[in-house]
Amino acid sequence: MNSPPAPPKDSLSPTALFYLLVLAVLLMGFNAMSHLSGGIGDEDVHRYQINWFINGRYEIFKYVTMLPFYHAVVAFFGKVTGLTSLDGLRFVHMAISASVIPAMVALVRCFYPTEALSRTLLLVFVPFLFPLFFLTYTDLVSLMFVLFMVERAWKEHYVWSAVLALFAVVVRQPNIIWVAFTACLVVLNTAKEMGVGFCVKGSDGNTGLLDWDFLIRVLQRTCFYGVVFALFLAFVVWNGGVAVGDAEQHPISFNLSNLYFFLLVAFVLFLPFNVEQLANIKRLLMANWWILPLLLVLFVVYFYTYEHPHKYNTAALKFYRHNLFIHYTCDYLPWRILSFIPMAWMGLSFVTSIRTSDYAPVLLLMLPFALLSFVPLPLIEQRYYVVALTLFLALRPKMSSLSTGITLWSFVAICAYVMFNITRKVFFL
Repeated sequence: MNSPPAPPKDSLSPTALFYLLVLAVLLMGFNAMSHLSGGIGDEDVHRYQINWFINGRYEIFKYVTMLPFYHAVVAFFGKVTGLTSLDGLRFVHMAISASVIPAMVALVRCFYPTEALSRTLLLVFVPFLFPLFFLTYTDLVSLMFVLFMVERAWKEHYVWSAVLALFAVVVRQPNIIWVAFTACLVVLNTAKEMGVGFCVKGSDGNTGLLDWDFLIRVLQRTCFYGVVFALFLAFVVWNGGVAVGDAEQHPISFNLSNLYFFLLVAFVLFLPFNVEQLANIKRLLMANWWILPLLLVLFVVYFYTYEHPHKYNTAALKFYRHNLFIHYTCDYLPWRILSFIPMAWMGLSFVTSIRTSDYAPVLLLMLPFALLSFVPLPLIEQRYYVVALTLFLALRPKMSSLSTGITLWSFVAICAYVMFNITRKVFFL
């Protein structure tokens, strides 16, 4: 029986085809966004700072909340290339932000090498992220540094990981939470490597948490992150807080509503995956009857604590569609009650993910840092969840090809709809 002919040696690899596809998509998206006249959302704030740097005014605009490193980089390349118009700066931004794509590919290859390209495509087409490739927002650049930071730490390149950690914090100060996560991930992997259990002192040839060899190795691997923490602390003391500008609207708080909205956003983004988890959720509930009364208690807590008092989350700002979503799920009693169902469903899917994942300890470790990354923030905003959602996308258990396809094509269709309306200034997510 004759074997099938071998593909031509000069044929493109799947990775090359992937990057050509992404390049075409980004150019098409940029072409669509070029029809948007003027800034949108916070874009004008960032562009104001960029233009100050282009014009030689080296001050920090009062509404820029982060250190203006991103703005300085965009201004530099914009000035060098002559791309200083609105669309020119957007093109420079897109070229820089596209680096999040190889970062995601590299990270997913650490866990699921055969799904690196498909999971990265899902990230590219997340409906509230895709437009940010073409608007001067810091979120994708920030995410790129975080993903490379975690990937380098997983590959045991700790110095490079710490350098990336410093850039991540400079771009967005709250990324210090994810630096802490990465340092703890290093500790977790070191404990696994050395066979360290939960005992304080080792015995019978085992290593304990306080054994000198383990502590020395952890210190050697995490000391560079300590430098980042020290620099961050010095900045906070010097600055008088975390936010640089507009600090009165970004105080540290305790906002459970960000958790509720995060669960709703995650439920929608991972809907086909959540459907596939139904059988696992059923087994979980049947084996642990106490979860149902616990959910009832959590519903009572949710019912009396879901709110949106921040002035940027009012229904009057309905141009930002997430505010309408918050308004209906919070202020209309039937929707307030029903909204708990997808929240609980997403929470249970996370639990079953931990139970079935090959990387359960990492997923479990991610949980407290995800909460710390958005619960202390008074403004409810889906962009604050980007890192947590992306890490879950990279780490979650596999799902079927059918569910992956449904998710991807749904994202593509929604992105087309969202981009069409953004370019006409109908709404912004």
